[in-house]
Amino acid sequence: GSSGRDQLSTPVRLLPPRTAAKMGDEESDYKISYYDKETGELGEPGVWVSEPGKAKVEYASGDSYDGEFNDEKMKHGQGIYTWMGEENDDGERAVKATYTGSYADGKRCGVGKMTFPNGDVYEGEWKDNKMNGEGLYKYKKGDIFSGTYVDGLKHGENGTYEYGEDQSRLTGTWEKGNFLSGNWEFEGAGSYSGEFKGGKPAGKGKFTFVNGVAQEGEYAVPVAAEEDEEPPEGEPTWKGNPVYTSVS
Repeated sequence: GSSGRDQLSTPVRLLPPRTAAKMGDEESDYKISYYDKETGELGEPGVWVSEPGKAKVEYASGDSYDGEFNDEKMKHGQGIYTWMGEENDDGERAVKATYTGSYADGKRCGVGKMTFPNGDVYEGEWKDNKMNGEGLYKYKKGDIFSGTYVDGLKHGENGTYEYGEDQSRLTGTWEKGNFLSGNWEFEGAGSYSGEFKGGKPAGKGKFTFVNGVAQEGEYAVPVAAEEDEEPPEGEPTWKGNPVYTSVS
């Protein structure tokens, strides 16, 4: 489907699980060079995280981390993690995804910017490797979401999703990636306010047209006849109340 949940959770799932691993678990898989605290120059590479500080790590997979570590030998503080794609025919690899921002105890936590493998970009707050808190998510296709995330999904009030194709906007309440209720504004063509289900208007609502005329009504779901065992098919249809306009 094309629900926000699918779009947002997929790129996160594609990333290698090692981002959350403690560095000490990978002693044979990487080399690490510490930055000199005074000169800022990279020292000779070692094979384990020996102390807290800023370092550059290169993994056997080609991925890299450039940033800070704590006493527990975990990524902690500011850092840049780069995921590399598979080798091409020339033996070269392109960058697949990047994260630039804050870490806490080995996980993305705090404020950071992630460019996903599919080209989407998220900039905002993180917790336990997931988008969590205020953020701005720009889809490669041109759509933009601005609002709150909980556990990687859009969740909370006053979240705005703008469609790049037609500039229409959804603003209102989100729950676990789905739009529940609020306004759907159409560029130059008025707006609809009400409840939503599965990304579409459902139940009671109101259309407000550009000329100021408003029509209240309800999106009614098709009902099956009693003898039918199969559920009814079809889109909910708008049943609007009569509209009265005062002509001056």
